[in-house]
Amino acid sequence: MLRRDLLRRFAVVCAAAPLVFPQLAFSQSGVIRLDVDATDAPRRLIHIKMNVPISVTAPVATPTGSRAVTLLYPQWIPGEHGPTGPIVDVVRFKTSAHGESIPWRRDAKNLYSFTMNVPPGATSLDVEFDFISAPDAAGFSSGASMTTELAVLSWNQFLLYPQGPSPDQIRVQANLRLPTGWQYGTALPPAKPTKGSDGQIEFKPVSLTELIDSPVSAGAHYKTIDLGVADGAHHYMHVAADSDHAIAVTDEMAAHYRKLVAEAGALFGSRHYRDYHFLLTLSDHVASFGLEHHESSDDRVAERTLIEDNQRMLEASLLTHEYFHSWNGKFRRRRA
Repeated sequence: MLRRDLLRRFAVVCAAAPLVFPQLAFSQSGVIRLDVDATDAPRRLIHIKMNVPISVTAPVATPTGSRAVTLLYPQWIPGEHGPTGPIVDVVRFKTSAHGESIPWRRDAKNLYSFTMNVPPGATSLDVEFDFISAPDAAGFSSGASMTTELAVLSWNQFLLYPQGPSPDQIRVQANLRLPTGWQYGTALPPAKPTKGSDGQIEFKPVSLTELIDSPVSAGAHYKTIDLGVADGAHHYMHVAADSDHAIAVTDEMAAHYRKLVAEAGALFGSRHYRDYHFLLTLSDHVASFGLEHHESSDDRVAERTLIEDNQRMLEASLLTHEYFHSWNGKFRRRRA
């Protein structure tokens, strides 16, 4: 009874007094450019370069004329319900401005926080680092996510963002380069219908929230199944596997997944996404789980799941479960 009374009093206080957050010192304007080079994904190695615009409203200059800027590596990952950002997998971290190296320091308490003094006149900050994907590790997206034949790429692992603005206010224009011959799937809208002459995929600028909510699956053994248009929204299943044999999606299987799309629409009576993408990964060498997103789902199961009846029945509810989370939770997230 005492606990219930305390909770009731706490609720009254929260309702009576709005939450007040301290004014943060840094605001970001313009669009962050994010270049992710995944051509070494078969070696579980990703190379990242970023250009972060520095707002004129950044902190007051120091006596030397420089300005202290703090960048954060994503720690709390949506859908994973915890501080699972794999900062331990970040290596070769460098910062510079105008081509000159800038020293950085890591916060003694918050190891996800990096601060550097930007020299006078600098309008942007360049950041460069590598990400090493853990081999055969369990967990969610920070677990094993790459093999010699495929990769599931979670954007939160490949970027930092300025302290201050909300993720909805931060705009990022991402570019991705994949190994030669690899295909890919994602809910993130491309800026161009095809890869550039250098093999680079250019995506439209989106909020940091939307970017992190739109993973990419890619691989050498890849198949995209068109599940049709329902209520104006196109639906796709993108299947990546460690072998061509594993991606044998029959017409009968595809018909079942089309029925899933139809029945979900009948149940919820709405389509709150532009398009929807099932990202299905078939491998015995990546972490096995399902993770919901607004316009896609990251579904990872054993390599032979589609070609063995017992295994396929065992995992039959996974895509349905994560798909339903698009309504049950994800659609409530405000889109910037």
